[in-house]
Amino acid sequence: MEHQKSHLKEHMFQVEAIEEDRISQLPDHILSIILSKLPLQDLVRTSALSNRWKHLWALRTNLNFDMDGIFGSNHGRPHFSTKQCKHYKEVKLEFARCVDGFLQNFQGTKVISFKLHFLKHLGDTSNMNRWIRSVIGLGIEELQLVLSGMTFSYHHHCLLDDEYYIFPHWLLPHPSDSRLKHLHLRTCVLKPPADFIGFNKLITLRLHDVFLGDDFLASLFSNCLLLQGLVLKRCRHLSLLKVFSTSLQNLALIDCSDPSPVEVIAVNLTDFEYSGDLMKITVIVAPCLVRLYFNFCSVHVTDMPDALSLCATFPTLQTLILNLDPWKEKKIPQSVDSLRNLKQLELNYVMASDEEDLLWVLTYLNACPLLEKLDLTLSGAEFLENQREIRNICGCTYSRLKKVGINGFEGNWYEMELITHILKSAISLDQVVISPLRSFYLGGDESTYKWFVSSLTPDEAWRESRQDSVRKSLQENTPAGVHLVVL
Repeated sequence: MEHQKSHLKEHMFQVEAIEEDRISQLPDHILSIILSKLPLQDLVRTSALSNRWKHLWALRTNLNFDMDGIFGSNHGRPHFSTKQCKHYKEVKLEFARCVDGFLQNFQGTKVISFKLHFLKHLGDTSNMNRWIRSVIGLGIEELQLVLSGMTFSYHHHCLLDDEYYIFPHWLLPHPSDSRLKHLHLRTCVLKPPADFIGFNKLITLRLHDVFLGDDFLASLFSNCLLLQGLVLKRCRHLSLLKVFSTSLQNLALIDCSDPSPVEVIAVNLTDFEYSGDLMKITVIVAPCLVRLYFNFCSVHVTDMPDALSLCATFPTLQTLILNLDPWKEKKIPQSVDSLRNLKQLELNYVMASDEEDLLWVLTYLNACPLLEKLDLTLSGAEFLENQREIRNICGCTYSRLKKVGINGFEGNWYEMELITHILKSAISLDQVVISPLRSFYLGGDESTYKWFVSSLTPDEAWRESRQDSVRKSLQENTPAGVHLVVL
């Protein structure tokens, strides 16, 4: 009897062991997907699990070297004061040792994605060249070198010109062997020769704070016939910014220095973002444009109505995002050309004073007969102690407007006046969201938006008094069926 019990217990342990290690029984291609989700620090540790796992980490096809992946999310992050200089040097040396150690022991035969996120302020060009050389022949499809303040509190403009990494285009495989489809560079110099054709398979190209060769763009569009996405953000040495492509679908030109003029001819372009001097755009042909972003906060636009007239020339435009700063452009147009197919409008507005009203927003609403969603973000104003009386506004009926959001809401009379009028005049309205928080989209920041958040938490005065007052006042004017949310 005891023998049977012992045998049964041993059998149960064997069954449990098999059940506990079911993950090891998965096929390699499934384990490869699982391994691709692990930080590199944890990835290497899996080799100690069992003989089956000893070499499995070589199945990893995406290599992502950043501070969190190397040291873990709780590591100390150095700042660039004299006090922290020694710590910074130690961290950079340890980071380089970790990358070297990983790549020297990596036995994988294929690398689809290689990403390096670190600061260029290293004097380590030979290191980076060596890392790229070790993986570039393994079928790389995505190469990302983000070599500035993505991890630390450090500003790209503090770097000196000789601290920019010269991208080693000569290390890329011959065009017939290259599989490079996605290239993202930050804080680099990219000056391949005019006859360079190593980017001929590119689908997306993101260049952020990059020095470009004089003929780079001209050769880019003549050689990259598959290019669908292009982001140029704070790039330099662009005496002429001419975009001519039949394949391009997404284009972002954000705060590039010295381009004059700007010409865009892209017959399949659906998404265009621009931050810069609008008057420098001399040609824009984009008959399929669906989404348009203009940033008037960082430019000196002298005639905003001309810009809005330009928006009206795109017959398929459905989403329009405008960053408006009245300190640089005080002329809010009294009329706007009809944006006849627009369905979504985002206005990010910096208040010029505490006494201005927001009725200019109605000018945009009246110009968009098919508008379904309005988002308005306000900044630059504080709550007024002396409030003016809210006026009863007569205006148009907004027949398609369904969703309205106002961010940066303080509870001032002009904000209450605008939202009260919309509640009365939007006959199809089903949701209104009021929030004291604010954020601005700055353009060109990834395929999924990244936002600059200027206020992470509402002030205590909003929570203690104004929130309930705003909610009660608006509920009196909220029609049945409209969901009012006051955060």
